[in-house]
Amino acid sequence: MKKRVVCAAVVCSLVFLGCGSKQDANDKNFGAAIAQYLDKKGELCLRLNKWPVDVSEMDLRMQKTLQTGTAAQMEALAAIGLTTGSVAEVDQIGMFDNKPTGHKFKVKRYILTDAGKKFYREKEVDQIGLDGRKKIMQGDICYGKKVLDKIVKWEGPMKFGDYQEANVKYLYKIDHLAEWTKKAEFLSAFPYVGQIIEAAGSKEQQGGVKLTSQGWEAKGLD
Repeated sequence: MKKRVVCAAVVCSLVFLGCGSKQDANDKNFGAAIAQYLDKKGELCLRLNKWPVDVSEMDLRMQKTLQTGTAAQMEALAAIGLTTGSVAEVDQIGMFDNKPTGHKFKVKRYILTDAGKKFYREKEVDQIGLDGRKKIMQGDICYGKKVLDKIVKWEGPMKFGDYQEANVKYLYKIDHLAEWTKKAEFLSAFPYVGQIIEAAGSKEQQGGVKLTSQGWEAKGLD
């Protein structure tokens, strides 16, 4: 009788442990995978990866026509206090040899203000050129970070031999959203930022997850 009780207890323990496996297909495990992905890849930035930003005279002349062009964007950032612009002379670079031609031309050069520097983030990225691949530091102005709100639903897992993957649909929210993203002069020059903010908590996103020896992991995490 005692042996039966012990065996039953062992079986119950194994069933309980199995229910908590990281390899199970469920909302909890898929949520952890998506949350890990957003923690690494979810920072929201303006896609302005080269500083200072030089705006040519042609771009300045077209500022009113191209309301989302570089000139308009820089002026919008200046209006909310993140950048400041001044006239500068730069070398003209040859199209084929990438060397100075000896000629110079004027640009309006924008640099970050002290307020702008608070939102400036740098990360290491791969750059591919004629001399091969190399690591460089690339900076941008960032205004918030996507984090997981909730898992909506998932499809799968689909099995291909020992490989398994699933498609997960989820909602995100934005942490540490900068106040200046709400200003009209900013949103007119960066309308896509307004779309990202508006989609938080309402527009379904989707991401792939794959099964590894450590459990479910988002695709594209590397």
